[in-house]
Amino acid sequence: MAKNKHKNYLARTAFTLAEGGRNPHLNLGFGRSAFTLAEVLITLSIIGIVAALTIPSMIENHNDKAWKTAKDLWDKKLVEATRQMNIDGVMTGVASTTEDYMNYFKKYVKVIKTCENDKLENCYAPKFVQTGDKETEVEVSSLTTANSLGQKDWGTNTMGFVIADGTTVVMAYNPNCSSVDPFSSEGQNGQVGCMSMLIDVNGKKGPNRVGDDIQLKNATISDCDMKFQDKCIAASDIYPITSINTCEGSPDHEYDERSDSENTSCSTNYWAGAKKACGDDMRLPTMQELADVATYIYKQDNPIGAQETRSNITPDATRAAELNWSTNGWYYWSSASEGTSNACERYFDSSSSLWSNYNVDDSSHRARCFK
Repeated sequence: MAKNKHKNYLARTAFTLAEGGRNPHLNLGFGRSAFTLAEVLITLSIIGIVAALTIPSMIENHNDKAWKTAKDLWDKKLVEATRQMNIDGVMTGVASTTEDYMNYFKKYVKVIKTCENDKLENCYAPKFVQTGDKETEVEVSSLTTANSLGQKDWGTNTMGFVIADGTTVVMAYNPNCSSVDPFSSEGQNGQVGCMSMLIDVNGKKGPNRVGDDIQLKNATISDCDMKFQDKCIAASDIYPITSINTCEGSPDHEYDERSDSENTSCSTNYWAGAKKACGDDMRLPTMQELADVATYIYKQDNPIGAQETRSNITPDATRAAELNWSTNGWYYWSSASEGTSNACERYFDSSSSLWSNYNVDDSSHRARCFK
């Protein structure tokens, strides 16, 4: 009898399992249901949220460590190269320009590409972010002189170069750098102070941001390209200038609001093109500001007037280089217009500085933007 009861119990259990039911008297591991779809989705959502919160931080920490390591390696390479150059006697007294210095420097550092100061973007990211009280975007093409790296007294241009590990650099050299005993502690540490550098250990890849992948060495970058008196001025000229159409009814008429009868050259207006190129944040200089530049460059004790011509004067090469200002016979547009189709400008050459007014359809002028 007992044996039959046992058989019946097993039969009922097997039937219950076969039907997908549960036997409350038997626990064979099937007593708990599988996860529902909702539970799976909730779990995946939680995993996704945690990943979203932690992975960017992990990537940022990894990048920070990688950039710091790369900066440390570059610093070691630079110190070793300049130390050896100092020992070999080619660190100071052999070059008067950054270009001359590069001929020596690249024998000690594996440079795979160099770029002149008017083609820096071929070696460096076109733009980078300068950090500080506020973040500003800087065009690398504006960093043409040592002055644009904060070294106003060096009087040299910059150069760009790329080394074998992908690091990109904009550099200026100080030709007046003092020689030191190569076996002194200062000499053993190299003469890094002879150079001003903007270094991107990440090459042209992002984020191209000072403090992250970009390092400044003996350099300062500000949102003011260069200072002249109390004014910010652009680091380089606008040249050649693109003409614009400022005839009545043109969307660019605001850049020269004279009527067509007053401005017969409105269809090819280079002066207005210079005004437009300065953008919303900058402007063309006044005639007096151009005269002040002339007073400074030509070292005149008696200030030059806004509409004054002065002859038999010689430009100071250091001051002209400091402002990256041409004294090779160029006219610079001012913000003033005069007469029919004319705008005022100032001329700078090797022996004089004069003012005049010229037709706005002349394409041979230069312009420099002020703030």
